[in-house]
Amino acid sequence: MNKFVTTAAWLAALAFPYVFLQTAQAESAPSQKVCPNASPLIGTVLDSTDALIPGATLSLDGANNATSDSAGKFRFPCVPIGPHHLSASAKGFALNDLAITTPHDAPLNIVLQLATVETKIEVSGDNNGGANPEDSGPSATISGSRLQTLADDPDDLMLELQQLGGSASGNPANTTITVDGFQGASSLPPKSSIAYIKVNPDNFSAEYGDVNIEGGRVEVYTKPGQKAYHGALFTTNGSAWENARDPYSLSRAAIGKQRYGFELAGPVRKTGSDFALTFEHRIINNFAVVNAITLDPLGNQVSTDANVPTPQSLWLGTARLDWQLGPKNTFISSYSTNVNSLDNQGVGGTTLAQAGYNNQTYEHMLRASNITTATASFMHESRLSLRWDGSNDQPESTAPQISVAGAFTGGGASVGPQQIHEFNIEFDDDAIFSIKKHTLKFGIQLQTFAERQQLTSNFNGSYTFGGGTAPVLSASNTPTRQTETISGIEQYRRTLLGLAGGTPTAYSAVTGTPKINFTQIQNGLFIQDDWNFGHGLHINSGLRWAAQNDPTSLNGLTPRLGLIWSPDKKNRYTLHGHIGLFVNEFGNSTEATILAQNGITQQTSTIYNPIYGNPNSGTAATNAISTIREFAPHMTQSSWEIDNIGGTRALPHGWNLSLDYYTGREWNIARTKNINSPINDSPNGPRPGPANENILQVQNSGQGAANVTFFGLQQGKLKYVQFFLGAVRAEFKIDTDYSAFSTPQSSSTDAGEFAHQTGNNSWNIFGNTTFKLPKKVDLTFNNYSGGGAHYNLTTGFDNNGDGDFNDRPQYALANTPLCSINPNASPCAYATQYGLLVTSGGTGIFPRNKGVLPWATYLDANIQRAFTLTRNKKAEHQQVLTANIRSSNVLNHLNVTAVGGVLGSPLFGVPYAANNGRRTEAGLRYSF
Repeated sequence: MNKFVTTAAWLAALAFPYVFLQTAQAESAPSQKVCPNASPLIGTVLDSTDALIPGATLSLDGANNATSDSAGKFRFPCVPIGPHHLSASAKGFALNDLAITTPHDAPLNIVLQLATVETKIEVSGDNNGGANPEDSGPSATISGSRLQTLADDPDDLMLELQQLGGSASGNPANTTITVDGFQGASSLPPKSSIAYIKVNPDNFSAEYGDVNIEGGRVEVYTKPGQKAYHGALFTTNGSAWENARDPYSLSRAAIGKQRYGFELAGPVRKTGSDFALTFEHRIINNFAVVNAITLDPLGNQVSTDANVPTPQSLWLGTARLDWQLGPKNTFISSYSTNVNSLDNQGVGGTTLAQAGYNNQTYEHMLRASNITTATASFMHESRLSLRWDGSNDQPESTAPQISVAGAFTGGGASVGPQQIHEFNIEFDDDAIFSIKKHTLKFGIQLQTFAERQQLTSNFNGSYTFGGGTAPVLSASNTPTRQTETISGIEQYRRTLLGLAGGTPTAYSAVTGTPKINFTQIQNGLFIQDDWNFGHGLHINSGLRWAAQNDPTSLNGLTPRLGLIWSPDKKNRYTLHGHIGLFVNEFGNSTEATILAQNGITQQTSTIYNPIYGNPNSGTAATNAISTIREFAPHMTQSSWEIDNIGGTRALPHGWNLSLDYYTGREWNIARTKNINSPINDSPNGPRPGPANENILQVQNSGQGAANVTFFGLQQGKLKYVQFFLGAVRAEFKIDTDYSAFSTPQSSSTDAGEFAHQTGNNSWNIFGNTTFKLPKKVDLTFNNYSGGGAHYNLTTGFDNNGDGDFNDRPQYALANTPLCSINPNASPCAYATQYGLLVTSGGTGIFPRNKGVLPWATYLDANIQRAFTLTRNKKAEHQQVLTANIRSSNVLNHLNVTAVGGVLGSPLFGVPYAANNGRRTEAGLRYSF
């Protein structure tokens, strides 16, 4: 079946270009009848900084009018051959009149200059003149000066884009970011090479396989070259004295950043060909903050706080060549590279420096696109991407890892000397037909992933100290006949001192072959129809089919439907509704883990109550539990059904209001269950299948539900200030965490599993404000706040013997003594904000993800001033020196990322990790 799917996918991909070519030839003759002695005229409207200008008005010969779209592009489909007069204008820009002759051998780049030097108009790339019928909810196009206010640093820019994408839902970390229309996610190009950014486009289009309601979508598009040489040099610097002490750090670390680079663009030949180059290098002297509970040589608990250096070195580069092959054909090729070296990864919070590892990631990418405007009503585009990417890890120590529940993680890094290398081929082929009131777009999206991986996770072994029942010790440390429940740190203390009850909970290790090689193929076919029904009504309908191998899944047939209605002729408000089905494909990491941990390639064993330091000896080692992973038969992709209704309203004085409501239901979600869990809760007890073996089966047994409410308010016409404010209330409930390997606490029941998704905020509030200050100073604030993110509460135990130490607390029975009063009682109850809880011996089902993180607030500020050095104000590319000071988390707000969730541990209920404190950097940019 896999060979059949692979062969069919490649044949379909190879056939599409020839089908399009034949269609184009067939269409060309009729078009000549409609437009004899004529040709299309296409182009792009930009400002003097090469930023795209949507909404510009173009007039041909004073009669035919067109408007540039969100990408700044315009089209006159049928222009008689000969000389013509073309004018272009936009608010805040001077009129540009030019004489042209058709047929034109290349798309036009029309540059508009600011109307006056003192103009206060914002070139944001947003449509502020009225409600945009193509926008739905938190959609936006960012270009021009608003793009310039975003962070220059690639990591900071990534964080801001994730936050913008997360405006559609709950967790910014889940935002999908793509570049130049390709489907596969990739590293961000340098900001200096970005032309514009589309945030949360119409996700209901059949062009998209995954609605990604839990993270949003951001599309980045890079700049073409220019008809005149243009370039820039830039540098930024952040020193230790500019930055605040990080949360939970007892001292200020020597945090710093240096970044520099250049960009250059221009023509390769006089007309029809141009290039663009960018390069930058960045060095960060960063530190991770360790905030853990460990033991001193005498066995006393001590707080361990340390700043661990985590330096980074990043190289980024892009090269792009646009070549006009003829009046109807453009070829675009590009190369990009991203190499990042990071030290002491994994360190921070309760993870000590000894458990860290060094990491190097790389990405090299060759991409080519061919755009053909065959006729006035038909356009065809093919895209090919070749991507080599990978990650190499080297642990600081190869000693067994030591995991003490709720206190610290030490020893060696469990990741081992891991290598993950991938060669990805993506082929996309699209065609667009314009037929009267219909615009049809259909195409194929094919991706293959050739994986070459060396998975060494847990080859060094790991000890787990989860706590449990142990003898009560007398004052002389001798065991009594009484028992008590001890924490993981107490269990570890007794182990080091050789006291009763000092046996590790478990030891696990992996042996076998680390190398895994396989090829995964994902294929998508789609057709989308946008129908201008008239009377302000647009109907969008589409159909998509997705399939893949490893595991083979063919169930991805998903229809989409949308209605957009503008009852007002002035387009002041619109109403819209959408409904669609979506599927989530399996990632290659899931297949790699299944292949590795199948019990043949690698063997995983767990020993309960092992001898510390020599786990493979003694009676316990003879009762080792083996673990294998497998797919359930007939696996399918998980499915979403999403509904949306909303509207936009253009209010007086430049105000725009947006409201949207989404509901969703998901089924067939992949998650794991132990189908051979012990019947009597003892690891070595009887099982339904083979003795002493955990069979972790990935099943389509998960389900989820969501409802999302969006509110947005925008002001774009005031002279001295523009801003956007949005808020999202997102409710996601699910019985897994979107990992095929997440498991319920018990394989025999799902009680308490359907709960808030881990890490997803219930509230997101975000905004952007730009102030035009005197002396041509611009001040910009970008804000993102999130609250209501949930985390799980556990005991650190494996009471049911299924191999997962994710058991949750229970509610205490009546008359259970408090641990604070009688710590030796077994059980004893802990007083928490959730009631009296016990680690075992209680009643009821405690829900998953009951904990809630504090609110996080990120306010980034940027102040800048541009100094024009060129005296000739009519110069196409003026020399400009721009100075700026930028600060992330300017309020130095404590943004907690982790709270102790192991009941009875010293950090239970205590925040112990947070994101960076305030970071400040100054920059200079010279453009010419």
